[in-house]
Amino acid sequence: MRRRDMTCFGRALRAAGAAAILCVVAMPTTGQEVGVEALIADIDERAGQYAALVEILQGPDPARALAAFDVMLETGDKTMRETAISAAMTATDERLRARALWETLVRKDSITLVIETDGLDDEARGALDKWIGAVSTWGITARFPDTQCLNLWNSRSCEEDHNLSVSGLKIDMVYDGTIMGGLSLTSEGALTGHVKNVDDNAVYPATIHLR
Repeated sequence: MRRRDMTCFGRALRAAGAAAILCVVAMPTTGQEVGVEALIADIDERAGQYAALVEILQGPDPARALAAFDVMLETGDKTMRETAISAAMTATDERLRARALWETLVRKDSITLVIETDGLDDEARGALDKWIGAVSTWGITARFPDTQCLNLWNSRSCEEDHNLSVSGLKIDMVYDGTIMGGLSLTSEGALTGHVKNVDDNAVYPATIHLR
């Protein structure tokens, strides 16, 4: 083959090769589109399933809501559990909300107590800072579901003087020589109330973060 013919052949081969490469590169686009469509369909299906479960949890039938809560927790699926607890926190049935509160607390290694400081003068704020501060963390050392007791110290048995005691939607907090107080779960799913410095009897509005 003459040199000129070889040159033309080479150009044609390179052009064909480039076209083939473009074809190979372009081909996944169709596949990706199909994959995205399937993914969206799966998302829509799951969203519908979760929405249906949340509707049951927050619906007017307390027996069905409690059953749904139990079934969702029994799956062992983390997302399912979090969905159940989150929805139950603001459910209409108090028993279900109480269950959600306990299930939230019993899975924690610690709690964060936040004291409302608005309105405190310099002296009161200084006393608070010397006590436990506006934000404090309390480790949970043991859990006793039968009595719904969460120890803040020790682990052998429920410590009456160092614990969180859960009763329905209410929590009593005590740490001997330091703090005592009571908080309740609101209809909005917030755990709020008051705590007292046992040394000077100063009382502060407080919240325990649940998420």
